[in-house]
Amino acid sequence: MTVLIAGAGIAGLSLGLTLHQIGVPFRIYEAVREIKPMGVGINLQPNAVRELFDLGLEAELDQIGVRTQSYGFHTKTGLEIWREPRGTWAGYKWPQFSVHRGKLQMLLYHTLLQRAGPKCVITSHRATGFENTSQGPVLHLQEPEGPVTTQGDLIVAADGIHSALRAQMYPDEGDPIWNGQVLW
Repeated sequence: MTVLIAGAGIAGLSLGLTLHQIGVPFRIYEAVREIKPMGVGINLQPNAVRELFDLGLEAELDQIGVRTQSYGFHTKTGLEIWREPRGTWAGYKWPQFSVHRGKLQMLLYHTLLQRAGPKCVITSHRATGFENTSQGPVLHLQEPEGPVTTQGDLIVAADGIHSALRAQMYPDEGDPIWNGQVLW
């Protein structure tokens, strides 16, 4: 069995690490030529942290993130309005981490390359669609030289908010709806 993963973001890379850990062959196809740290701060909830710990990344998460103790709202002058504990301080077995998204992605990427080898992530290959054939699923990709296809046993769409695979599966869904919020 070979799993084809469209997208080398946090979801695709985490899945690659898990598949490698359990001995399932996979390949990740990423649209960009070079994977670079991008994004803003995110919070990893205890259920996600449990999976990352199972992948052996506890010490690395401590290096790039903060074990979040609480979450709260404050006035513009700093007075506390409300606060609640998070992670182990809230009774979970695993902590919550606050981490920069780009640092987490790079940690996953470099760990995957170290464990599974450099050929497990193929860059400059944007997923454009898929088809189910009698021989199994086929992933359609666009590379710099033109369109290509690859066959596997399972395709996972982890190709982001503007997913071509999701758009093919749900053509009436439309573009994501922006709520007008900006995070700084």
